[in-house]
Amino acid sequence: MDYDEIDGSLASDLPAFHLAPSGAGESGFDATAIDADAGQSAPYGGGDGTDGSAELYVPEMIQRFVVYFHKQVRERNVTEVHFIYENTYHKLTDRFYKTSPWPPAEAIAPLVDEDPTFVMLYKELYYRHIYAKLQPTLDQRFESWENYGVIFDYLLTQPPPSAAPSTALDLPNQWLWDIVDEYIYQFQDFCRWRSRLKTKTADELDQLRENDQLYSPVTVLRTLQKVVARSGVLGALAADGSCSAAAAEHVAKVAAGGVPPKGEADGAYAASNLYRMLGYFALVGQLRVHVLLCDYRCALRCAAVIDVSKQGLFTRVTACHIAVCYYLGWAYLMSRRYVDASRALCSCLVYLQRTRAYLSRSSQFDSMQKKNEQMFGALALCLCLCPQPAVDETLVSALNDKLGDKIARMGRGDESAYEDLFSFACPKFVSPCAPDYESVSEGSPFEMYKLQLSLLLNEVRQVAQLPTVRTYLALYSAIDVRKMAAFVEATPDAFHAQLQTVKHKAHQVHWHGGEPLSGTRASSLCDLNFGICDQLVHVSLNRPVKRYSDFFIRQYKKFDELLATLQPPKAVTPCPPA
Repeated sequence: MDYDEIDGSLASDLPAFHLAPSGAGESGFDATAIDADAGQSAPYGGGDGTDGSAELYVPEMIQRFVVYFHKQVRERNVTEVHFIYENTYHKLTDRFYKTSPWPPAEAIAPLVDEDPTFVMLYKELYYRHIYAKLQPTLDQRFESWENYGVIFDYLLTQPPPSAAPSTALDLPNQWLWDIVDEYIYQFQDFCRWRSRLKTKTADELDQLRENDQLYSPVTVLRTLQKVVARSGVLGALAADGSCSAAAAEHVAKVAAGGVPPKGEADGAYAASNLYRMLGYFALVGQLRVHVLLCDYRCALRCAAVIDVSKQGLFTRVTACHIAVCYYLGWAYLMSRRYVDASRALCSCLVYLQRTRAYLSRSSQFDSMQKKNEQMFGALALCLCLCPQPAVDETLVSALNDKLGDKIARMGRGDESAYEDLFSFACPKFVSPCAPDYESVSEGSPFEMYKLQLSLLLNEVRQVAQLPTVRTYLALYSAIDVRKMAAFVEATPDAFHAQLQTVKHKAHQVHWHGGEPLSGTRASSLCDLNFGICDQLVHVSLNRPVKRYSDFFIRQYKKFDELLATLQPPKAVTPCPPA
């Protein structure tokens, strides 16, 4: 569809809510030309504020937008819904509701004929906006949780879309991902919010005691598993060769607590883009939840059908692609599989480096940039704990530009540098259980974070002397153990133990294909290898072969961009003869 040309037949009774250029006429809607002051101070509702309905007054422009949005959802016009969701909605938010919530569902329900499906979707946007721009109250947190329950119950109880193709719900992939992503984010935010007991009032503590099962990790995981089972996505992935049938069955068993669900998966649902993509996004959601709960082994098991080395369904939505690589990389990092973690992180970082200009037009570019910086931080941790030769040169250069100072401090064994980078790059871990509401002084949202940090620092202390040892080893091809021990000011026996530590840390489980949790224990994964024979240390460097063609292409591209920025010299007009 050409968004520069407005087709009046799309909505004969309303203007098309494309972001048409100024002066597009009555058939176009220019959201950028809206007077911000006219909307920001407007109350909600269907009247003009003079008949006692001021608290529910909705500006006319928003009324027309809601009606048109509802019409496109009802007619299953996915392309138009995607444009409205990604562009028009955010433009109107910035103009009308940048510092205030959108009209409540009760105000817009009469405009859409009380359509429960659209009201349900509108509420999802309404509460998401409150979480993003404002501070939600406890009641709003409960209401948002209940609305997500309504959304998933609706999707799980509907007949296959093929049974009623004209009335079945169909949404763009970006919105489906955002539903799952926001559902997990609100669970994470609530778990951290309720742990701050010192800031809670007595009434809030009473409500939390009465509703202690809300935002339960068990409920979240169970809901995601129901979506996966209903969608039939595991069978579809096994059928098209994206994963093995054994891997799909294994994931189903793990997510269902060891017993695969029976009679729930249906190929008719998998044939629908909505259910197939929603089920796949729920798989990614399970990976994320397990990482947030610090269950990294189970997280890797749930990702058995995801292969970041190939193009899969997760690449259809950039935010999903980032989430898969980030949480998979973090699960590998905390499992001490640093090479696999670097592989997962680098695959996404290279993609983001190459598509930055395109992604900058997205409404979610800021959140993508934040995750990009976090992945660079996680990659820096991997390379400091286990130096590796096979890392893209452009990423290494960007990493040194961004975090060169911290990398130098970590190379000297500075634990504060590790702590700073860990706190910046790590996910916001949550506790799987609710706090003790009777001990107000003991609540803290950082308990899981401190536990994971202590595990990392324990690993750092074990390898504290390794950078010095590695530096001396890299200078020689063969050297006597006693001579090297004198360099590091240690006894031969103590230095021999340090060499054994270096050798032990160089052996890691390395993924070679298949399930993410699989792999074989391999040596020489670091950038050097050595052996000891008759008190003589023999060293070999694992230097990657430089690909000069890539360097030439990058420099040629930079030169081409530089030429494009140069302005041609102005022609000099010769002076007329005297």
